[in-house]
Parts: sequence; structure tokens; C-alpha cells
Amino acid sequence: METVSIGSQPYSAYASAAQADQYLAAAQHAGTTWSAATDTTQAQALITATRILDRQRWRDAYADDDLATAQALRFAVQNIKDACVEMALALLDGSELQTEQNTAQKLSAIRAGSVSLSFVTGGTEGAAHRFPTIIHELLRDYLVGGSETLTGVASGVSGESLTANDLGHTGGV
Repeated sequence: METVSIGSQPYSAYASAAQADQYLAAAQHAGTTWSAATDTTQAQALITATRILDRQRWRDAYADDDLATAQALRFAVQNIKDACVEMALALLDGSELQTEQNTAQKLSAIRAGSVSLSFVTGGTEGAAHRFPTIIHELLRDYLVGGSETLTGVASGVSGESLTANDLGHTGGV
């Protein structure tokens, strides 16, 4: 684990500010969010990201033959560091990682006449995750329940239904 400081107080973090600088310098999606932040704000974001990661339920890497190899464990450590940096960037970008259940719009039910729309649990790709997609992709193999997702179901008669929200579906059913 790395150390970042706020004033003279050191805090543990999965990635240091220098590692975040190096990682995000090559990330097109980072823009200037990270580099424009003060050293204190960057440190706070890394510490907050680490605390969020520490609250997750992790798989036991040593009990799983697929993750027990030294190379797989090395990838896990690097992915967690990268996820910490991505999460710090997301926090600086205004993400509500600490208060939102997941990053997708959720809908329990909508009914208009014979047309209804509801989201249910399922196992298909492209559905809602606890974290933004880039962080989920880095962590999904290491978190308990990391492969669980939600999927949408719509039913009704022919015709077009419109809502004020973009529910992420652009094709026919």
C-alpha cells in the first residue's frame, strides 16, 4: 500500500499521487480534471477511493486456484491500484460513488395502459454495476458478486413508448 499526505499527516492509499499522475497522463478520458486539482484535493480523492475499495467484499485470492498464481495476483494488485486512480478521478469529476447504489438509471416499473417497463435482476452484460464501467472492468474478477448485473425487461403492444430518461436501449426488442 502507498502513502499520501495531507499536510504532515500520512494516509494509506492503494495508489500514490505520482502513480496517479503517470497513469492519468496516458488516459484520454482524464482531461484536465486531475492535473487541475490541488495536491490536497488529489490526496483526498485517493484516500476516499481507497476507503471505498476497503468497504467492498473481496474474493479470497489465495483460496481460488485461478487467482493463486503469482502473475494473477500481480495483475490483481495493479488492477486495484488502477481502479483506485480511476475512482479518484471519478470523484473529482463529481461522481456520487459513495451515495449511489450504481451508475445506471434504475426503474422498478412503469405502466401506461397495456405497456409496461421494469428492471429485474439478471446476468446479461451491459447492465448496471456498483461502479462506473471502467472501474467495474478492473475489479469484477476480485469482488464478491462482481459479475452480478441488472437487466431491463419491457412488455406491451406495438407502438413507440417515450420517456424523459435515456434508458440505454436504442434497438428493437
